[in-house]
Amino acid sequence: MRKAMKTTLAVLALIPAAATAAYRVGSPFPGDVTATTYYSSGTFHGAVDISSRNACGYWGVETGVVGSMYWNVTIRTTADVCYGNGSGNQNEVKHTFANDFVIRQWHFLQEPTSVDKTCDRCQIGDEGGTGNVTGPHTHMQYDRYGTNNTSWYSSYTSKGEFLDRGETVGYIQ
Repeated sequence: MRKAMKTTLAVLALIPAAATAAYRVGSPFPGDVTATTYYSSGTFHGAVDISSRNACGYWGVETGVVGSMYWNVTIRTTADVCYGNGSGNQNEVKHTFANDFVIRQWHFLQEPTSVDKTCDRCQIGDEGGTGNVTGPHTHMQYDRYGTNNTSWYSSYTSKGEFLDRGETVGYIQ
C-alpha cells in the first residue's frame, strides 16, 4: 500500500498543474455552427461562428466559458446592426487568462447587460451583426498575441451542427 501511494504521488508530481485546468465552452444560445477553422471559400477563419434560427435581436447571448471570471466588454456600435457596419466596428466581450490567451465573442447588439462584469455564463447582449459580417451570429475565438488557436473546438464541434444553449463547443486550457 505504501509503495503504491509513493508511486501515485510521484506520477502526480510529473503532471503540470496547467494541464489539468480546462474550461468548458458552451454555446451562447441555441444555434447552428456556420463556420469553424475555414470558411466555405477555403480561407482561414480560426474560430467558431454560431447563428440562431431566430436571427438578429435574438435574446440572450451569453458568455461561453463555464466558470466565474471577469469579462471586459467593448462597445463599438450602439445601433441595432444585423448585416455588418464595417471592419473594426464589432462589439466584443473578452476574458484574458494568466497565460495571455484570450477568449473573445463578437458581433452582439448592445443591451443594458453589455457591461464589464465577473460572472459565470452571463448575458452580454443580443444576437447581432456588428462589424465585418454578412449576417447575425456570434463569433467565438481563442487567441494569443493575434494567433488563433483552433484545437479548443476542432474535436468537439463541426460546421452544420446544431447546438443548444450551453451545449459544449469545446475546451480551453
